[in-house]
Amino acid sequence: MPVAEASPVLQDVQAPGYLGVGRLAELATDLRPLLEQTARAGTTTTWKAIRQRLPTLGGLHRDDESVLLWLVDDERDQGEPLLSALVTVGDRQMHPRFPTIAEQLGVTAGRYPTQQRSTWSYEVLKAHQRWRHRR
Repeated sequence: MPVAEASPVLQDVQAPGYLGVGRLAELATDLRPLLEQTARAGTTTTWKAIRQRLPTLGGLHRDDESVLLWLVDDERDQGEPLLSALVTVGDRQMHPRFPTIAEQLGVTAGRYPTQQRSTWSYEVLKAHQRWRHRR
């Protein structure tokens, strides 16, 4: 019996209102440096702030936002922190889709909200530490 993959299988099928995978991959290439800068600054960001800095991301569907965050981290080196953890909601709160994105990327986020918040906090800390002195 074949084992199911943990990563979603991305196909370039475009449903109405959604972007194709190719376009999302291009946008992920634009978003990654912005998230690296955010990590270097030791902060987090929101989709609203991201759209102000990258107007090409305006009007993304929430599902496209999630795929975009997944793509940003998909090709990271083993053990490298999740830059997607730096995208928050409200007053620096974990994005509600972080646990799902983390699990799809092979990072165990936990089953309970306290475990998920702990995993998220640790990923944010690791991102800040890793990128603090990088250029």
